[in-house]
Amino acid sequence: MRAHSTLVFSSLFLSLALVACSGDDTDTPAPAGAADASPDGTTSPGKDSGTSSDATATDSSDAANLQGDDAGNVAEDSGDADSSVADSGSDGGAQSLVTTADNGVVAVAVTINQGTAIGEGAKNGATPSTLANVAADPNNTQTIMSASNPFAAVAAVPDTAAGFCDYSTDGGAPTRISYVTGSKFEAAIDGGPGTDPMVQMAPFYFPLVYTTTNTTAGNAFGGKSPVIGLFDWRPKDIDEALVVAESDDDGLTWYFMQTVLELNPDYSNPINGGYEPGSTNTGCPATISDTNANFVSINGTTADDGWGHATILQLPGVGATTGQFLYMLDRNASNMPGTSTPVVDNAPLHVINLTASSNKFPIWNTNSATPGANDVKSLKSALTNTPDAGSPVVVQDSVGLSNPDGIMAVFPTAASAAAGSEVTVLYVQKIVGGDDTGSTAMPTAQQCAAAPVSKKTNHDISNVRLATTTDGVHFTDLGIVQGLNDPTTVDYNKTRWVSPRGTLIDINGDGSRWGLYFSAGNCLDGDSDAFHFIGYAESTDKMNWTVYNDINHPTVTIPANAPVFPTEPWFAERLYAPTAVRIDATHLSMTFAGYGVQTPSADLLDYRQIGNVVLTVSKPLPAGVPNNINAH
Repeated sequence: MRAHSTLVFSSLFLSLALVACSGDDTDTPAPAGAADASPDGTTSPGKDSGTSSDATATDSSDAANLQGDDAGNVAEDSGDADSSVADSGSDGGAQSLVTTADNGVVAVAVTINQGTAIGEGAKNGATPSTLANVAADPNNTQTIMSASNPFAAVAAVPDTAAGFCDYSTDGGAPTRISYVTGSKFEAAIDGGPGTDPMVQMAPFYFPLVYTTTNTTAGNAFGGKSPVIGLFDWRPKDIDEALVVAESDDDGLTWYFMQTVLELNPDYSNPINGGYEPGSTNTGCPATISDTNANFVSINGTTADDGWGHATILQLPGVGATTGQFLYMLDRNASNMPGTSTPVVDNAPLHVINLTASSNKFPIWNTNSATPGANDVKSLKSALTNTPDAGSPVVVQDSVGLSNPDGIMAVFPTAASAAAGSEVTVLYVQKIVGGDDTGSTAMPTAQQCAAAPVSKKTNHDISNVRLATTTDGVHFTDLGIVQGLNDPTTVDYNKTRWVSPRGTLIDINGDGSRWGLYFSAGNCLDGDSDAFHFIGYAESTDKMNWTVYNDINHPTVTIPANAPVFPTEPWFAERLYAPTAVRIDATHLSMTFAGYGVQTPSADLLDYRQIGNVVLTVSKPLPAGVPNNINAH
């Protein structure tokens, strides 16, 4: 058993080294009643209003100076942060569940096997390329950042497609590299681990970790029910896909199961979705130093803007093989046909009913070598099924969600709930560029200034909303929840944006009080996906929340004091998407994502890393808590 906890949990336990660095005009207080006045409305053009280039070496130096020179100002600013913690929602009252951590407990960068799939072996492919494959390139001369200066990264990564494709054929077309290690998953030897190499789980991010009745035991190691993880695999400007893996040790190590909904698949491979006989399109950039940034995919998407922010919802009273729905955000940066409105954060979520999910394939896929039969493997054929598809994939659009950036969390229903019962969800509405455009425009004082390191200015509005569904496709919106964030604040010590991934805790097991681990952020780095900290809030009615662990509360200030959990280089600048599963009644395994640069650029730190940390809660949780997809 892993070490457990004794220290008071703070949202800072995974905080950024620069999270409260103070620049000009950072002390502007949030207006009274700002949460009640949260903007709610129209869409506006522009995927991301960040308009400046990536951080330069000079920016990095400036950022390091911010850490030291402004520490005193930040500590002073943070001194009155306590007053904003417990009054942010109308729920109030004493905190019911306190999370702690053992002395010396640190967040661990997790690993995944690189080799043949657990599912149907080589027929289903292998773990895709990882940071280890890029770093192994002989032309890579970069030195990764140091723990003392998270901005320090010297030299270059000239071969951006290294590990993804093989360019060794003189004058020939590049081919995709396969990491298959055998005809089937490499089994354990004498009860030990498998023979596949275990590599850092990068570039994976945005995890959803859950348990399911589909997968009970025996797929890998450990002899107990594993947890399933959905991860967004995204090598920067190369490709994107949803990767499914399982863990037998509560998220410390993972074993590859399947890759689905890939943006740039190898269409020449007959076991790949969207296979086209005679195709020479392997999804490879032209040269090893290129990217796919200018390659237009079949649906108009470029770079690594495929489908992300995966969530699963299980309808009550329906078997797991027919009642599970997969939700994906379409990250296409193009505009919707005939409009000037971008697809991302304006179009509905894509919804796939996983009618044939199984213990080997939690994301349904026929795993057939027949061309067209396993269409869910590629984004192209999921949107437009091939004519000979043996098992066509039906992609629906969500109805009733306003500008969805993703479903944040699912409130589980009672195990006895009948088919057709309502399921309630939290989701994040993203109004792109909304704070300076149209009916949602705010006064200049409530708009972010350019971030000190990235130099980006973001004008997105982020609202957490409540909605219900009975069929998994059609939703009834119940409005904006109160207390989790203030979309008008420009204070670096407060929360403007919330990210669409969290974990709900049914504290008493009867729905009378809910806990929520969530990730959030502010104007500091000009990115509305909310990468600054992991916090905790509680509610009795699902609509009104009190935040007990915010960006500064309760035990330390930043950067005057170290966070409770030491900051690791691989999440020195961003962390997000907390998803927790049960170890036992008082211990949770939290999986999250992070990376070491504040804004992506051409270096190895673009490769987001999955991490894990063990948390201890102050009172025993009922059996089955947390339940991240409403599985019974």
